[in-house]
Amino acid sequence: MNLNQKITQLRNDKKWSQEDLAEKINVSRQSVSKWESGQAKPDLDKIIVLSEIFNVSTDYLLKDDEKEINNASTNKHRFNFSYSHLNSAIWTIAVAIYIICGFAFDNWDLSLIIIPVAMILSVLTRLFIN
Repeated sequence: MNLNQKITQLRNDKKWSQEDLAEKINVSRQSVSKWESGQAKPDLDKIIVLSEIFNVSTDYLLKDDEKEINNASTNKHRFNFSYSHLNSAIWTIAVAIYIICGFAFDNWDLSLIIIPVAMILSVLTRLFIN
């Protein structure tokens, strides 16, 4: 997909008309029309504004890519990684393992939670921090 197709798709995903988009970035509707038809390309400052209002990277907009990664939502083209979500997921899994071990082995020692947390941290560290 190239720049003009991406602008069209992102605008349609938001259910905006060309005029709506033009107002948001302070250009004429005709400019947006020319961008989408491939007759013209937006200036760099407009590319930056487009990336901000569509919540995509400038790389995504500017690079023509044959292999586009399909996300659950077409207007999300960034990988958003949050350590707070990771932290809560680790503790949820660790507590679940602790409860399962507690019932299965009838052992409610809190030291049992250390090993699952260490294992989970080890796996996640290898996956995300390399």
